[in-house]
Amino acid sequence: MYLVMKTPTRSLSSLAARPIVRTALLSAAAAALAYGIGSALAPVSAVVAAITALIAVRPTFHASVQESLRQVLGVVIGAGVAFAALELIGFSAVALFAALLACFVVASWLKIGADGAVAIGVTVILVVGPHVNTEAVETRLYGVLVGSLVALVTSFFARPGAPHERALAAIVTQADASSKLLGTIATSMQEQQGPVAETTARQWLDQSRAILRSTREILLDAQDAVDGAQWSPLIAPSEALAVLDQVRMTESAAVTVVSLCQDLVAVAHLGQPLPGRVRASLSVVLAATADAIDAQSRSALLSPAQTLSDDTGPVRVVNTTRREAFTEVRGLDDTGSLLLGGAMLRDLERISRTLSGS
Repeated sequence: MYLVMKTPTRSLSSLAARPIVRTALLSAAAAALAYGIGSALAPVSAVVAAITALIAVRPTFHASVQESLRQVLGVVIGAGVAFAALELIGFSAVALFAALLACFVVASWLKIGADGAVAIGVTVILVVGPHVNTEAVETRLYGVLVGSLVALVTSFFARPGAPHERALAAIVTQADASSKLLGTIATSMQEQQGPVAETTARQWLDQSRAILRSTREILLDAQDAVDGAQWSPLIAPSEALAVLDQVRMTESAAVTVVSLCQDLVAVAHLGQPLPGRVRASLSVVLAATADAIDAQSRSALLSPAQTLSDDTGPVRVVNTTRREAFTEVRGLDDTGSLLLGGAMLRDLERISRTLSGS
């Protein structure tokens, strides 16, 4: 009975842990909370507070700050343009058109892009509403402020901490996964006498592709941190750029691991074993590369801008073992084994160059 109940519980926990699901739940909660606060406070527009909270909640705290600032800016611009339009031409569709056009002009001047212009425009419509008067604008302004505050608090719990720090921790996890996968392949090649089973090779390929997908998602977060560093005092630009470089390095290594696993699947499909000495030498290079990736990820936690040296440490071990393995591969008479061994060594060389930043 316990096992039967355990699976749905795990499935629900896994579903709730997904970023898009977590953001949806928190957005809905923020809108409902903002509406409740607005309803309890007389000078606050509950509807505007709820809409603002729903719009301003973002997957990252700094992005939510940026969006909230856009909403508040929209109130200021909306009120100013609306009153000016009211004085000059009276409130009408033409006045609203002029106000929204002004949003895009101001957004371009502030360099917040088309999305920022639309966000301000939405707030302008909320602020202007069917009537323009001081009391209505103040009520909607308070609604935007309440909604923005609720969105900020909610977004902090969505993904707490600085975005570049989260990206660094996440990319180290993926680098460790790549290191573990290469270590598994190395052990298998060392211990297995015959050809690699195709099912096993495909499992390795699936794992490498999963690592690459996760790494590319982290790349978006790292780029988001770099963008946020341009305006947020919470993000150091140099640190954000260093983390982005680390993520790109890990992505490059992950792409190469996928290529290596694809070669293994192709050979496993043919059922072609490698000679024992070649298999042993390749396993040594794989293990050394796994150690180098592990060393780089541990180094990144201390200093994201640091890369491994070509002349000392783990990369030197990889280069030495790779040269020794190349001697074994070059002596092969079988074309298929020669091609596989050469392809694997080229892939492992790419990884070592990536880790040393060359």
